[in-house]
Amino acid sequence: MSIQERRVHPKTQPRRPRPKNPGEAKTRKLVSARSGGWCEVCGVARAESVHHRRKRSQGGPWSASNCVDACGDGTGGCHGWAEGSPNAAAAEGFHLRPGQVPSETLIVSGLHGHVLLTDTGSIRPAGDRAA
Repeated sequence: MSIQERRVHPKTQPRRPRPKNPGEAKTRKLVSARSGGWCEVCGVARAESVHHRRKRSQGGPWSASNCVDACGDGTGGCHGWAEGSPNAAAAEGFHLRPGQVPSETLIVSGLHGHVLLTDTGSIRPAGDRAA
């Protein structure tokens, strides 16, 4: 079929929207409520994006324990720092290595201090490792 014929005979079915991850909207709400709209990395700038501590391409889930609100995007601000400096970000819990469990890995947050993140969108003091 030529390009000309495709224009004459358009698709009869509308395109279906690509389904989003069902946990994404819920996770975004939980993370935003936890941060109050502030960057959880530095604690001084407004959050502009959600950073996955374990990247989605590495199997990181849309869960409140795996995600933090961050200023900037994947190339600038704290989000860019976490993506571009994985060793430094890992030292503060914002980049997870294989085998690390998000809900059991401490973060050093400019907003919350030394805490553990839960899948319910809350924080636990660093010494409280029990669920």
